[in-house]
Amino acid sequence: MSSNLEKFVNRNRSEFDTEHPNADVWSKIEKTLPIKKEAKVFSLKDIYKFSAAAAVVCIVLTSVYFLYVRQQKNELAAVTETKTNASELNGIAPEYAAEAKQVFNAIETRQEELKEATADNPELYNQFLDDLKLLDSTYNMLQKQAAHTPNKDVIMKAMLQNLQLQAELLYRQLMITNDIKKQTKQNNGLPNG
Repeated sequence: MSSNLEKFVNRNRSEFDTEHPNADVWSKIEKTLPIKKEAKVFSLKDIYKFSAAAAVVCIVLTSVYFLYVRQQKNELAAVTETKTNASELNGIAPEYAAEAKQVFNAIETRQEELKEATADNPELYNQFLDDLKLLDSTYNMLQKQAAHTPNKDVIMKAMLQNLQLQAELLYRQLMITNDIKKQTKQNNGLPNG
């Protein structure tokens, strides 16, 4: 059938070619076509400018990050130094000194554990550190009062209780950190361990 159609078209080609479309048809077609926008050509100079700007931003962000981390380490060292200072134990009455030493050791150990546990989450560590600083400032205030108070026994008990609260706070912060890690592992589909 197609060969018959081809034969028919070939025989009558001259009759088909007599009609030409109106010139307005092409102008109407051109109007409906989308306008071509010229593509932006980047020169080597433009690429160098963008690269330099990106490098400056990276350097600034890296510097800010390292300054922030260094400041965080200094704050931790200040809190830890306050706790492990042996001269603090000298002012404590002998009946409280042994218990205070145990609590100091527990605080120090838990601080190190918390630091390791939150190494990948510095924001959480800073929140924990702020909570600990509040109790630490209370302990320092009690310590100053102990030097000027005639009833040192009450102040010593309050200081010891403050240290126990700090140790308990660190313990709870460690538990929270461990729960967050477990939850993250479960959400990521990793086996617990």
